[in-house]
Amino acid sequence: MDAYTLSIPSPIGTEEIAILPRSTGEHPFVAWHGVTAVNRFWFWNVLWPLGAVSLVGLPGHGPLKAQPNSHFDNWTPEHFIEVSKTALRTLTNGRPATLIGHSTGGMIALGIAQTAPELVQRLILIAPVVWSELTGIVGFWQRFANYPRLLRLVVRLSLEPGRLNRRVFTSSMTAFIRDREGFYGNERVALAIEEGYADMRKTQLAAIAGTTRVLTKTDMRPLVQQNPTTIPTLLIHGTKDPIVPYEQSEWLHQHLPNATMASIQGAGHLPYGEQEENVNQLVLDWLAQHPV
Repeated sequence: MDAYTLSIPSPIGTEEIAILPRSTGEHPFVAWHGVTAVNRFWFWNVLWPLGAVSLVGLPGHGPLKAQPNSHFDNWTPEHFIEVSKTALRTLTNGRPATLIGHSTGGMIALGIAQTAPELVQRLILIAPVVWSELTGIVGFWQRFANYPRLLRLVVRLSLEPGRLNRRVFTSSMTAFIRDREGFYGNERVALAIEEGYADMRKTQLAAIAGTTRVLTKTDMRPLVQQNPTTIPTLLIHGTKDPIVPYEQSEWLHQHLPNATMASIQGAGHLPYGEQEENVNQLVLDWLAQHPV
């Protein structure tokens, strides 16, 4: 199915969002990836027989028209959620959907569920960013968040080698994973990287820096504590996540009254790639227990 771009007006200007439809069907599934990723890195083929699966890019991520650096400096968590909410309404015509979000995408999906529950029937959050204290390479970038030019330089130095060589990029994924055997032994991971590498290279590094600043401003706890969503929610988190601390999903599990926690033992930040069969079965079982 052909990819396309949505142009969404916002108070800071038009935001482009990359859309990749993966299947057709009655029930909509809409998924958001995390920072540095692109739609083609997702491989939710296990969901394709269940409905209309659409993969939605973060603002600025993917093969989009270039924006000035100043545009990314104006981003906030609220902006990401509002733009993504508009994209969701466009994709589903306002019908309730099953939302899936990984990392930054998890923050977005949770934000939509909290502020527009009428659009959400089920919620699957994978290593979601709940508050700003992150670790690993993203946590390192966050140290420079108050200095946009320096942050852009640090992000460039971190990511440019992988943008110039696919083997280097594949090797660099060790910064995000812990189950190396599961990840690098997964043929679907290799195919996803092969398919998505060109799109990843088209993401502006300034957009990744801008997203880092968004994450530094993120704290979903007051919104959840004020009125926690009762939407059925599946939380999936690797116990050895080097980017988003496992405790963030634990906190959500304690505060969302209709949440199920699935701990992926020994996995890092990409459990759906590191232990794909395990995660797929968890998702399918949970969906069967919460039919639409």
